[in-house]
Amino acid sequence: MPLTKIIDINRRRVGLDTADEDADMDFCQETGALERLCIYGRMRPGGPDAHRLTPYGGEWVEGTFPGELQGEMCTLDDCPGLAWAPTQIWNAGFVLTSNLLRDAWAELDAKEGDNYARLLTPVRINGKDIVANIYTSRSASLQALAALGAAG
Repeated sequence: MPLTKIIDINRRRVGLDTADEDADMDFCQETGALERLCIYGRMRPGGPDAHRLTPYGGEWVEGTFPGELQGEMCTLDDCPGLAWAPTQIWNAGFVLTSNLLRDAWAELDAKEGDNYARLLTPVRINGKDIVANIYTSRSASLQALAALGAAG
């Protein structure tokens, strides 16, 4: 799992380091992340905002991902956000894989708003690690990534 590359791209996505959109796109294409979205809150299957992802079709699978959920508990109705970092804590979620996501990121980013950042995360599915996009609390993730320092 290319964790240092994920950290590097995430630091760039939150503005800690200079953006490199070509390297970001190349990595997302190589890993398949361009077509994957990890969900842990309201947009997951059965959640109150699940309809927002219905137009993209695709396949859902359960998995786990690292990070620190903000607040006591993330439920279908309330999930205050995630501070993304490569923590020892792995959280339950779902991954949507759809080729229609390739062209939907700008629209989804706009719908999530400025308080959220779309970062990359490893996701463990049946013992195998993949890379997916995930929406996180921008401020909490920025703080967590700044604490990690540059991936080098």
